[in-house]
Amino acid sequence: MLFRFIHPFHSSKHRKATIFLVVVGVWLMLGCQRSDPPEVSVLSEQAFLDPSTENRPMALWTWMNGYVDTVQLVYELQEMKDKGMRGAIVWDIGALINPDGMIPDGPAFLGPESLQYLALALATSDSLGLDLGMSAASSWNSGGEWVRAADGSKELLRSSYPVEGPATVQITLSNPESPRGRAENCELLTVIAVPKNPKMTFASEEVIVLSEQDRAGAKLSWQAPEGEWELLSFFSCNTMQPLVVPSPNSSGLIIDHLSGPATARHLEELVSRLDRISTAVRKMKFIFLDSYEVWQMTDWTDGFLEEFQQRYGYDPTPFLPLLQGYNLTDSLIQARFEGDYRRLVSDLLIENHYAQAVKIGDKHGIQMITEAGHGGHPRVEPLKALGNSHIPMGEFWNRQRHWVTKEAASAAHIYGHTVVASESLTGWNHWQHGPTDFKQLIDIAFCEGLNQVVFHTFSHNPAIAGKPGFVYHAGEHVNVNATWWPYSRPFMDYIARSSYLLRQGNFVADILLYYGDDAPNLVPPKRVDPNYTPDMPGIFPTYFYDKTKCPHCGMPRPIRTGDLPGYEYDYINADVITNRLEAEDGKLRLPHGASYRLLVLPDRADMSLDVLKSLEKLIGAGAVVLGPKPERASSLKGYPAVDREVKDLADKIWGNTDGQTVFSTTYGAGTVYWGRSIEEVLKELQIRPDVAVKGPDNSDRHIDFVHRQTETEEIYFISNSSEQQEQLRLVFRVDPDLKPELWDAASGLVQREVAFTRLAEGIKLDLVLEPIGSRFVVFQKNIAGENSEGLHRDLQFGFSEKGLGDTDVPSIDLSNDWLVRFDRPEGDPLTVKMDSLVSWSDLNEQEARYHSGQATYFQEFRLEASQLQAGVEAFVRFEAIQEMAQVQVNGKDCGIVWLPPYTARITPHLREGTNILTVRVINTWNNRIVGDLRHPEAESVTRTNARGKFTANSPLLQSGLLGKAEIQFLTQN
Repeated sequence: MLFRFIHPFHSSKHRKATIFLVVVGVWLMLGCQRSDPPEVSVLSEQAFLDPSTENRPMALWTWMNGYVDTVQLVYELQEMKDKGMRGAIVWDIGALINPDGMIPDGPAFLGPESLQYLALALATSDSLGLDLGMSAASSWNSGGEWVRAADGSKELLRSSYPVEGPATVQITLSNPESPRGRAENCELLTVIAVPKNPKMTFASEEVIVLSEQDRAGAKLSWQAPEGEWELLSFFSCNTMQPLVVPSPNSSGLIIDHLSGPATARHLEELVSRLDRISTAVRKMKFIFLDSYEVWQMTDWTDGFLEEFQQRYGYDPTPFLPLLQGYNLTDSLIQARFEGDYRRLVSDLLIENHYAQAVKIGDKHGIQMITEAGHGGHPRVEPLKALGNSHIPMGEFWNRQRHWVTKEAASAAHIYGHTVVASESLTGWNHWQHGPTDFKQLIDIAFCEGLNQVVFHTFSHNPAIAGKPGFVYHAGEHVNVNATWWPYSRPFMDYIARSSYLLRQGNFVADILLYYGDDAPNLVPPKRVDPNYTPDMPGIFPTYFYDKTKCPHCGMPRPIRTGDLPGYEYDYINADVITNRLEAEDGKLRLPHGASYRLLVLPDRADMSLDVLKSLEKLIGAGAVVLGPKPERASSLKGYPAVDREVKDLADKIWGNTDGQTVFSTTYGAGTVYWGRSIEEVLKELQIRPDVAVKGPDNSDRHIDFVHRQTETEEIYFISNSSEQQEQLRLVFRVDPDLKPELWDAASGLVQREVAFTRLAEGIKLDLVLEPIGSRFVVFQKNIAGENSEGLHRDLQFGFSEKGLGDTDVPSIDLSNDWLVRFDRPEGDPLTVKMDSLVSWSDLNEQEARYHSGQATYFQEFRLEASQLQAGVEAFVRFEAIQEMAQVQVNGKDCGIVWLPPYTARITPHLREGTNILTVRVINTWNNRIVGDLRHPEAESVTRTNARGKFTANSPLLQSGLLGKAEIQFLTQN
């Protein structure tokens, strides 16, 4: 578990680096003066220091069972505002964990009483300047009690009748059986005869499609040829799938997501009900379309056969048995039809649900946040689905493999969206982690492209809930009942400042990875939660460690990229290649300004003819493409003539390149490679890494980056997600005439004067990053290149000889003799004398060992006048803190400490003689919950529906100030 260890003190030579990380935050709180940024910059220092609402984190605000406490509702929104959040997405949902019915039933979603609650939330949010949204259903998957059966989800089912010929067959066709019970509202589509055999295999020419004349309603009369046959009658039937986890009074059907009318009627019903509580200026900002998690089945919708025929130019009817477990003797023909079927399901879902939702949102002034990627039970080509949204949304989990943020980011980048959201920190680690741990994962997601955090979840907790209260079954609980919530503002500000910078300009990458035209498809994560290791059996399946497969879902990676150290990439789809991508000056360009140097094709023999035609234009205009020469089309559309078109055009483009003896050729103004690795091609093109990392072993990519580019700035986010301090030498591929600044999102301060070296290939600078540390490096041309007045402007980020240096004033050891007062909601405070700084869980006093919440540490120390000399700075430093702390000296606030090196500047508040150091420390709820379970005879302190996730044998977590503490004195050079 991150930082559940004693973090070692650094040697003297690293003190300048470690001290600075916290010092800047302290000066910010003291109101340091700033100079205005250069006029040429598109960045605003003030907007970075205090980001506007739209850059701040949101949350899925779960209203469990739809039950709402109006007083608490208002209070929670006020707290969101106070702690620096953007707002919330109301998520009416059933309580998956509800022992003894402890969570009451609320009203039906969007009924009269529910609308009153939403009206209160809307009015309160509006008065506070927060953004409010709402899920498109109670639970997920669009639907509700207003959905009629005709608009409900549909599937293709069949009935089977064995027949032996020659004979005249008379059959009464019966409704099929559904795998989920009785099939309802079935409509007969067609009847097909196939040869009967144990392997359920047939040749395409053996299929007999019975004509309409063979049927009179449900009666069928057919002259069967000689042999054994199976008559297959195919029906379109309602699945009657209800909402998955609705609040108890909110049952209803999920809609047919492939149907345009069903989506329109559903969303217009939602909007019309919201209109009762909305005004032109006070209304929902968002509607959230959650992940698509309908039953796995043979997807269908009205008019599917006709739509298929129109789009693909052939009748799908003879191939329908392939969708029900039968096989063709020609597996290639079968694969192509099945691909066409899945592509049509995807296209109908995207066009009729996601894209239409955007149009409806535009009509009503509501933004659609769409989690349409390859989580859940995917049916879609995810880049196109996510691209058809206002805000594409992925997800990443805590201590799990479910990471799909890179997918949402690629969709945003290729479709020209600025904001990339992610359902953030989902998991089952109830009350074990806090903001320090969360920052590590959020930084990794930032490097995937995230710039809109949406916490999963912020649970609404009525007064009857107690503490830690009601929670949804999955989620790391970011809400007012979290013990550390009062100290959460710096955490929220860090996210907001980072998000502000990560929305500037365009994402910078060298490589486009075309993942083919399959549906569903996937974009593998760059990297997932680093806290899992192979010695945790049963947590990750074996495919997680297989580099040929997606660690999220286990499907084969569309492209095996290799490690690509220092390079960035986006995935791209057929839609963008054929409709948006252009080649100019040797680069691949998109309309919104993003550009790339290399397009990589999947390692497969088939390709869409439309994509190949677009590639010919792109390569002819100067694009560089790496990949094998396609041999055939991927679809049955136009077969068999289309295969000859593909082969002829590919031969023309690839020429004599074979990937074995000849590895490249020119075509027009462009070049085609085959048989080379991506890195080899980049090297031949003399494209250096965007960021070259020198120093540590970075094979696990714990030093990662993301790069944004404006007209005047190059903005790099550099992250160290490891648990060790790293000394880095970085070479940035930027114009050597630029100058770097360091923007610290934890404090909001900007360091203008940075030591760097100009190289022919860019700019080199050295950087020290603390455990889970991060920094923005911003390159600009017209900057002053000097610090503003004040000591804080002369502090360096750990690599300059200027700034703070050692002094003759000795440190003061504060590791012993602390008085600690534990605040107990269940009784009077408990005071404990600590000879050393050990974890609360190791104390003899039971009330302290199981304590969750705040404890206040007191320590006195004396200072002589010689220790208060001018030019000497004083800092209190702790080896480790679990989870967060607020430091005071002589009653004066010195700031919240939540990140390594756990240091606070105390200089302004010191005095000669006796000084009093006060440290308020917060841990998590874990220990108190475990303590209640270990001592059932005592009155329980905690109350939650999720206590079943714990046992009396669950471990206690380290808490409090740990290890060494001291006051360090440094001098200003």
